[in-house]
Amino acid sequence: MKKLFILGAIALTSISSFAQEDTVLTRATQVSFFYPLGTNGVDATKYTNNFSFNVLYGLNGGLNGVEFGGLVNSNLGAVRGAQFAGIANVNGSTAHGFIGAGIANVVKDSSNSITGAGIANVCGGNFVGLQMAGIANAVKGDFLGGQMSGIANLTHGQFKGAQLSGIANVNTGDFTGLQGSGITNFVGGDLQGGQIGLINRARKIKGFQVGLINVANDFENGVPLGLISYVKNGYHAIELAGGDAVYGNLNFKLGVEKLYNIYKIGFAANGSEQYFTYGLGLGTKLNFSEKFGLSVEGSASHIVHQNFNPRLDLLNKLDVNFRYALGDHFDLFAGPSFNVYLSQHDSETETSALNVPYSLFTHNWGNGEGQTYMWLGANAGICVNF
Repeated sequence: MKKLFILGAIALTSISSFAQEDTVLTRATQVSFFYPLGTNGVDATKYTNNFSFNVLYGLNGGLNGVEFGGLVNSNLGAVRGAQFAGIANVNGSTAHGFIGAGIANVVKDSSNSITGAGIANVCGGNFVGLQMAGIANAVKGDFLGGQMSGIANLTHGQFKGAQLSGIANVNTGDFTGLQGSGITNFVGGDLQGGQIGLINRARKIKGFQVGLINVANDFENGVPLGLISYVKNGYHAIELAGGDAVYGNLNFKLGVEKLYNIYKIGFAANGSEQYFTYGLGLGTKLNFSEKFGLSVEGSASHIVHQNFNPRLDLLNKLDVNFRYALGDHFDLFAGPSFNVYLSQHDSETETSALNVPYSLFTHNWGNGEGQTYMWLGANAGICVNF
């Protein structure tokens, strides 16, 4: 993304050979074919124009009105009003108003504007308003407003507003608002708001993250929701648990206490047959005191036969566990469990993989090719927090 700033610098370098003076002269209208072939001639950089028309390329002192360019509009001084160019608008000072170009808009200083470009918008100072680009938007200073692009948005200061992109949003400072992208969102500072993307990263968060992978240092308030949510100073735990259907479970937990992911592997037996289980879940933990707490967890585990069998064997559980802390890093827990087991098998000739202790409700489905069992059970275990 730094290449955007380099391209903007190159564009501005093309006009840097001209002595930039404070523009004190104003003209109502100027027309140029290709600088200096125009009504203001070689003195064009001394004038701020109310109406400017550049057939191909125009270099002027400033704008306070409307400017059109077949290819490129360029101004050394401040721009106030509206600019339209077939290829690019390149401004060496501040810009305020509406700026539209087929390829790129470059502003060396701060800008309060709405800018739209087919490829990129680049601002070298602070920005207030809206940036829209087919490829990328880049702002070197603080930002207030919205950025929308087909590929990427980049800001280096504090951001307040919304960043929306097809691939990536990057903000190196603090961020307040919403980041939404097709792949990744990155905030180098603290985040107040939300991130939605496949991969999300921020430092301290007040808000939420929704994605495939979420990474943060701290969650001061709010929760992450994803397949993997790692919070450096969050909730990490390993549990060894046993229950009435799956006799041994090893659970790994990541996230924050308000909402964490559960990764499960287990062992079960039914007579001489032995099975392994693996599954995923979500949970929340409430602390009533330093010693006592409660966790509520929902999970689904697939039952794996010794010989691979593609049939459905899925154990769904809702566990409510009362917890007692043994110091800072160990918990004992126990509680009831509501179980819903879906087993695809021939109900007349085969038994289910799990040894169902009893069933409060049994339902045959698939013309006798599967059954659903429901029962209340219990589980207990020990947890190591780290």
